[in-house]
Amino acid sequence: MNKRIAIIGAGISGLALSYALRNAGYEVVVFEARSRAGGPIHTFERDGYRIETGPHSLLMRHQSVADLLDELGLTDDIVDADANAERRFIVRNGEPVPLPSSPIEAITTPLLSKAGRLRVLAEPFIGRTAEGAIDETLASFVARRLGPEFLEYLVDPFVGGVWAGDPHRLSAQHSFPTLVELERSGGSIAIGALKKKLSKSSDDDTIPRRLISFRDGMKTLVDALSEPLGDDLRLETPVRKLRRDDDGWRVIFARGKARRGETFDAVVSTIPPDALARLEWENVDPPRPAIDELARMPYAPCCVVSLGIERELVGHKLDGFGCLVPRVEQFHILGSLFVSSMFPGRAPDGRVLLSVFIGGARQPELCDADDQTLVEMARHDLGRLLDLRGAAEFSHITRWDRAIPQYDVGHQVFLDSIAELEEELPQIYFAGNYRDHIGLPNILRESRGHFRRIDDELG
Repeated sequence: MNKRIAIIGAGISGLALSYALRNAGYEVVVFEARSRAGGPIHTFERDGYRIETGPHSLLMRHQSVADLLDELGLTDDIVDADANAERRFIVRNGEPVPLPSSPIEAITTPLLSKAGRLRVLAEPFIGRTAEGAIDETLASFVARRLGPEFLEYLVDPFVGGVWAGDPHRLSAQHSFPTLVELERSGGSIAIGALKKKLSKSSDDDTIPRRLISFRDGMKTLVDALSEPLGDDLRLETPVRKLRRDDDGWRVIFARGKARRGETFDAVVSTIPPDALARLEWENVDPPRPAIDELARMPYAPCCVVSLGIERELVGHKLDGFGCLVPRVEQFHILGSLFVSSMFPGRAPDGRVLLSVFIGGARQPELCDADDQTLVEMARHDLGRLLDLRGAAEFSHITRWDRAIPQYDVGHQVFLDSIAELEEELPQIYFAGNYRDHIGLPNILRESRGHFRRIDDELG
C-alpha cells in the first residue's frame, strides 16, 4: 500500500510539493481552509481587464522550473514579457529614471551622483569589517560595501518592491545570502562575483533568464498543479488538530460544522506560522516555545491597487516593467507595474492596466485606509510620476494583511525553531515562503528539495 501524506495548505508551496510526491507514487491529500487554491496567486477578468492579485510574472532562470512547466503541459500557454520589460525605472527627484542596463549606463546614470558612482567603483578596495561577522542588516551591509547613496536609490526601492520590506530591518545573510557569500568568498562583492563566474560548474541549473506569464494569467499555473488532485484537494476544509496514533498521524479537519479525521503516514504544513500556532495537538507534546517563536515571525502588509485607465490620459510612454520609489522620495506608493506593457491581453484596446503597491514595512499604516483613499493615493502619485491626467475608469483593491514574511535580523531563531519541531515531531515537515525564501521561482525549486528529503525518509 502506498504511503499517504497530508499537506496542510494549498498555496503554491503545497501544490508544487503535492505534484512531486504524487509523481513518485505517494497518495496525497491537500487540505485548504479557503474556497480556492493558490494562496495569493489568482487571476480574474473584469470589464476587459485581466487582474492579478499576487505575482504578475515568473522569472524562469533555472532548468528545473522550465522542466516543471513542460511536465505540466504549459509550454504552449507561456507568454514572454515584452522586450521593453527589461527596462526598469527608479524614481529620483520625482522623475522615473531608467535603471542602468550596461556598464556604460552604470557609469553615467543620473540615479547616482558622481560621488555615488565612484563609491560603487571603489567596492573591490573596501576591506571587510567586523560587521560582516554578525547578523548584519541589509542596509548596513550595502552601505559599507557600496555606499549610502546606492542603498537609498537602488537597494531600498528594490527591497520595497520585492519584499515590501525595510533594508534597515532585513538580515543581509538571510534575505540576500548570495551577496554575503560573494563578500565572504572574494573579500568583496565584485571579486566574489568574478570568482563565481570563473568557477561555474557544468551541473549548474541556471539557464538564460526569461520573464514569463501565461495567456490567461498566473492562475494557469495554480490550475495545472491543482487539477491532478481531483477530490484529493479539499477546499473549505481547515485542519483543526493533529493526533499521534500508533499507525501514524490522525488529521482532524472541519467539514461544515462537523469534525472528521483521516490517518496519514506523514504531514506537511505549508500554512503560515500564525495559523500553525493555532493547531491543536493530541498524544504528542510539541515544543511549544518553538511554535510560539514561529508565530512571532514578522510579516509586511501590502495593498495592490489595480487601475484601468484610458491610454491618452497617461503621458509616460510606459515602456518598461514598472517603476520603484525610494523611501527618500517621500511618495505614498512603493511602486507600480506597467502590466499591459508587459504582457498582451491585460487591458482593452486604447486602455492600460497599472498595478500599484502601497504599505509594506515602510508604511504599514497606509493599508488601514479605505478603498477610495487608496485609489486616490495611487492616482495622486501616478499623476506626479507618470503624468496621469484623469481618473481611472476601473479600479480593484487587493489587501494582504500578512503579505510577505520578513527575514529580519534574528531570522535564524525562526529557522532553528522549524528544525527543532521537525526533530521532535516524527514525520512532520514544514515548507513555505517563511522558510524557503520568498519569490515564486525559489518556492518551485525548494519544493523539489523538500520532496527529496521526505522521500529519503519515507521511501
